[in-house]
Amino acid sequence: QEVDWSVGQVLDTIRELNLQTKTLVIFTSDNGGSTSHGSNNGPLRGAKGSTWEGGIRVPTIAWWPEHVPAGTSTDAITSMMDVLPTLAKLSGASLPDGRKLDGVDMESVLIGPAADAGPRDTFCYYRGLNLQAVRVADWKLHLASGELYNLKSDIGEQTNVADKHPEVVQRLRSVADATRDDLGVEGLGPGCRPLGRVKRPLPLIDHQGVVRSGFESTN
Repeated sequence: QEVDWSVGQVLDTIRELNLQTKTLVIFTSDNGGSTSHGSNNGPLRGAKGSTWEGGIRVPTIAWWPEHVPAGTSTDAITSMMDVLPTLAKLSGASLPDGRKLDGVDMESVLIGPAADAGPRDTFCYYRGLNLQAVRVADWKLHLASGELYNLKSDIGEQTNVADKHPEVVQRLRSVADATRDDLGVEGLGPGCRPLGRVKRPLPLIDHQGVVRSGFESTN
């Protein structure tokens, strides 16, 4: 109820300022709900902290009158990594030259006709630096167990069909191997960028005015 009210306040203010056709609002989450704390992930198996769909898949709602068609939905694979290149394309902003981006432009999914396929057909499920699962189109392979699921017909990941589709298992394992070759097992592969650093970061202060540890004070 609080979230619903808060989002409503933001949208009402945008309308009052007559900025609704110039403002894209994206509402989403960083991970699935924690079922041990009362969350319900519906038909999705697993929860926050896992690489089952219940730990990774979240809804995303986009609001942009006259641009994003109202009442439409899609099951296209998207990622938070896609937000930067998509917003850059929509706003006409330039991206840095010579820098490899992990995301792809999702303009066709966001403002195009409703479709269940987009520019991204592959998704890698990491827990920390450990690649635990790979998805290509509707197929998802859990690497350690070798379990294979078709998410189009089995979104709850209940029926392991690896024995029936050994060629799919092999294809997805090849994708996993290529990903490890690119990013490395411990994040040290040739496709990894140097870590970004923030000079003299501002301290994080909680609501009681206490400076949290781990931040450099600039006072």
